[in-house]
Amino acid sequence: MMKKNISLFVLLFFVSTLYPILTIAQIRIVCLPFENMDGNQKYNIYCYQLQDSIDKSLRLEDPEGIHYTIVALDSVETLLAEMNIDPTNPQYPSDMLKAVKMLNVQKIISGNFNVHANRMLINGYIYDIETNLPDLKNQARDIFKKEEQIMEAVPIILRKILPGLMKN
Repeated sequence: MMKKNISLFVLLFFVSTLYPILTIAQIRIVCLPFENMDGNQKYNIYCYQLQDSIDKSLRLEDPEGIHYTIVALDSVETLLAEMNIDPTNPQYPSDMLKAVKMLNVQKIISGNFNVHANRMLINGYIYDIETNLPDLKNQARDIFKKEEQIMEAVPIILRKILPGLMKN
């Protein structure tokens, strides 16, 4: 009888402490490379540098994964490779979106940049996977940085988009 009561107590304890944690629906997000709107291929390195820096910063902001879970870009790229998708194909962005949907992602973090007057004009967005539209409230727009200071845009982007990823 005593063993049964202890077992019941342990079960109730675990259910009462783990149930709230298990029922929290985390947002699944993925950080995709930024789009080089300039077209000059010498700037393509920044597509992945911005993506990687934002991905790492988001992981540091929520290390326990309470508010969101980050799907690694490698998972998307692996799925694209399994689907035999060619990155040079003009349909590549829509194919990438299909792969992201297959990974049950709800939000995409990405952006774009262009060169204006010897400065980089950088924008960062949260895209809703269902509507494929950016979050109009939580976005970082019109960040001007010199090429050698482009990574200074990452904390600005993070500050602007983070509220859109946190639970109310």
